[in-house]
Amino acid sequence: MTPSDIPLQQLRPAAAYVYSDIRQSSGTSSRDVSAELDSEPNYASDLVVDEGISKLERKLGLWSGMAIVVGSIIGSGIFSSPSLILDSVGSVGMSLVVWVIGAVVSLCGCAAYMELGTMLPRSGGEKEYLDVAFPRPRALLPFVFCLSTIAISFPSGIAADAVVTGVYFVYAATGKTASGHSEWTQRAIGLAVVVVCGLLHGLCSRVAIRVQNLLTVVKVLLLVLIVVVGVIGLANGLHTPRSNSFEGAFQGTSRNAHSYVSALFKVFFSYAGYTSLNYSIDELRDPVRNLPRAAMGGLVATTVLYVLSNVAFFIVLSPEAMRASSTAVAGVFFTTAFSATWGQRIVPAFIGLAAFGNVMCATFSASRVVFEAAREGYLPFARHLGSVDGRFQAPVWALAFSTAVAAAFIVGPPPGEAYDFLIDIGGYPSWVFYGLSVVGLLVMRRTHRELVRPFTTWMLANVVTIVTALFMCIVPFVRPDDDATSIPYWAAPLAAVLFIAVSVPMWYIQVVIRGGLDRSHYSMQTGEGIK
Repeated sequence: MTPSDIPLQQLRPAAAYVYSDIRQSSGTSSRDVSAELDSEPNYASDLVVDEGISKLERKLGLWSGMAIVVGSIIGSGIFSSPSLILDSVGSVGMSLVVWVIGAVVSLCGCAAYMELGTMLPRSGGEKEYLDVAFPRPRALLPFVFCLSTIAISFPSGIAADAVVTGVYFVYAATGKTASGHSEWTQRAIGLAVVVVCGLLHGLCSRVAIRVQNLLTVVKVLLLVLIVVVGVIGLANGLHTPRSNSFEGAFQGTSRNAHSYVSALFKVFFSYAGYTSLNYSIDELRDPVRNLPRAAMGGLVATTVLYVLSNVAFFIVLSPEAMRASSTAVAGVFFTTAFSATWGQRIVPAFIGLAAFGNVMCATFSASRVVFEAAREGYLPFARHLGSVDGRFQAPVWALAFSTAVAAAFIVGPPPGEAYDFLIDIGGYPSWVFYGLSVVGLLVMRRTHRELVRPFTTWMLANVVTIVTALFMCIVPFVRPDDDATSIPYWAAPLAAVLFIAVSVPMWYIQVVIRGGLDRSHYSMQTGEGIK
């Protein structure tokens, strides 16, 4: 058998994994228990990594893992997109319905990813799942996923959150939303945020995790404050009367399918992040137990806060005020509810910090996809991008790469519509691979019955995720009633589709012609690579 005949998943350092219960009970080395492992199946939660393999530390516990999930979910979306969603669907009632639909679909998707993550507890997310489910053509789908995620999905999301960080810092400094040259000021702030996050994760990884945890607490407290202000407003306890947003709540509801796709992309962008631990599961302690608890617990808590926060927005702000607020809706909300000092200066600064925290969490996850892709042999300069810096215990080169790509997305789109474009172009390939991964889950239930599944999701949840993925991939090409923007409605999805198409010949060059997988880090570790 030649290296090119070996399924990709067998080229990973499976021999480096040993069962911790065997090692602890008998005191044997990883080499001594290899034969015992061949005949004794066990749960993947018992796996530890042999110290001879260059790896990242398992430094994430349950609460740190949940903080990453909550911190990845709660970002710029909830503080900036409610006004854009209202503008898309046309009515207050339908706006709230869309948020609830997004929650239900996200919970279904999260359940599917918990089955995938506990069944295949290796960092890399969809890269791992697509590889096992669709082994032929060899590594095609994992390769295309990695390139699309590295080049589009993650950096566009990081850029969107970084720009919103700039929006709220500018709002806190001036009390105004952006206009003219101040949009470039926002981008400059966003660029600085991305660089700082990359440096923190690269040079002070443990400090960065603590900062993430702290900023996650800030985010949760901000959402709780929004809900409390809404309750006070409902009781007429604010200095301004409550709005009449819920009178004729569904009046003006849009009937155009494209409007709902645009709204759903923003809602799903706001809920995105529940898969963040799947990309770094090698760093999570007791992953089979902690992954479902951290991901599902974080998503459920966030869902409740999201829906209540949207109700609070409409209690305080009229639909007209919501639309006029653009991406600074939370800032306008607090300005209306409180004095100018609190509403225009202090609270928006904390919202900016919350968006900053989301950039930190996304930067962490993005670098892990680059790191794993490089180790598979998908990327050039793999020796650097797939390395762990011994001094800092972090994938420094992978962090530098993902930071540079995110910075390009910040400065690239035209002013005025950058936020919408970044969400749309990043969301399209994400839904392509969400759908394929859940299809792969159903395939593996038939082709890999021997795999232990500590967590099994419901068939209905899988069907909901697949149908939603099809909807999100097809309808963006439907012409909207009013396409008045400077960027055509088809630009973002078409750009994503073209990139996915171009990735196929890139796969052929890297995998088939250059034999990148057979010279990869994992191939060499198992001794199957080209000598």
